[in-house]
Amino acid sequence: MAEQQATREAVLDAALAVFTEHTYDGTAMSVLATRAGVAVGTIYRHFPSKEALGNAVYRQWKARLAADLFADHGADGAGGAGLPVREEFGLVWRGMLRFAAEFPDAFAFLELQQHAGYLDAESVALTERIDRAGAELIIRGQRSGEIRAGDPEVLVALAYGAFVGLAAARRGGGATGAGDLALAEEAVWDLLSR
Repeated sequence: MAEQQATREAVLDAALAVFTEHTYDGTAMSVLATRAGVAVGTIYRHFPSKEALGNAVYRQWKARLAADLFADHGADGAGGAGLPVREEFGLVWRGMLRFAAEFPDAFAFLELQQHAGYLDAESVALTERIDRAGAELIIRGQRSGEIRAGDPEVLVALAYGAFVGLAAARRGGGATGAGDLALAEEAVWDLLSR
């Protein structure tokens, strides 16, 4: 049983690496098997299809991202544990920074690639739960007068798009200093605030 779990983990780790390097669509199962050090048939004993494997990798890392985003202020971020909205925004922002710095391949896989073609209902629901928590933060900020009026989903998309751009720049070697990161947080807050 422990050997099966170790093989499954090796396949998941290899899949993340190869999907990040070649994209999900650009990955051949034979390349993935070579990276994992197993036969292609072994992968299919653990995952019935490439889509099942892609969803397993996606959910593993999307759940970890959610945990990092909301680690400092409640299980799912809803309510913000009574924090001011600006403070909660900072916690979420810095949670994203931690995740992107600690797991750059996972962040690149999750946020710099297209997944719509293979995500199953469970993966979509996880993504929607995270998006909903972000929209709830925006709504709380709008109600308190801290965040500008507008569609919460659009405002989340603007803030998250800015973060993804920053993470991509950091991945390429730019915008890595603490001052750059603090400036980026303030600039995005200014985008959202009234």
